[in-house]
Amino acid sequence: MMADPRSDDPPPPPGTDGSTGRARDGRRQERATATRHALLVAAGEQFAVHGYHATSLNDLLSGAPGSKGALYFHFPSKRAVATALVEEMAASWDAVVSAAERDAPDPLRAVIAMTDIVVVRLDDPIVRGAARVLRDQVVDRPTLAEMSAGWEAELARLFVLAAEQHLLEPAVDPAWAAHEVVVSLAGRATLLESLSPKQELWDRMDHFWTGFLPLVATETWCEGWDVRSWTARPHPPSGLGR
Repeated sequence: MMADPRSDDPPPPPGTDGSTGRARDGRRQERATATRHALLVAAGEQFAVHGYHATSLNDLLSGAPGSKGALYFHFPSKRAVATALVEEMAASWDAVVSAAERDAPDPLRAVIAMTDIVVVRLDDPIVRGAARVLRDQVVDRPTLAEMSAGWEAELARLFVLAAEQHLLEPAVDPAWAAHEVVVSLAGRATLLESLSPKQELWDRMDHFWTGFLPLVATETWCEGWDVRSWTARPHPPSGLGR
């Protein structure tokens, strides 16, 4: 910044002008955001493996680039960490759901896209940790049942739209179809946790869709569904990264 020639005041020393200060504050905020996210990721991993009650403060710091001071700066207690995990998982859900629906060519493909996102999110440490927090009943709201019911309601809404657009067989109940998708994914996810060698939930759900969709979708829709190219589709983002 150049000094005003009409002023008797000396120019400000380097690094003290407003723009430099704002840039420094921005970098500091970015580092704080990254540290908070890393702490949540590490906590999510520990909660997912050991459960909330068996996880110690030292466990929460395992794999996280921070100290106890950094942890307490962002979270005043272990319960606050658990609450933040659930809040981050829930806050990101609406955005990814709307993106899946916006980018899909029809409601049935939106159902698949939304389920794809759930599958990908189940591999994210924040979601896995938050799910364990919900199973351990650490926070009052939301409950695991409420989260599941919310997803089922979104799927039922899409199946209703598919029925209105004559993409479903007339005998198919949209609420039943939504419920079957949710319990099928949940059952497979639970089963695969106990299998060795590990099997991928993504692949198991592909098998589900190739059997389920011809049962509920119209013949016209199925004829336009290219299964070979569909199975090669890319994994969507979880919506939980920095």
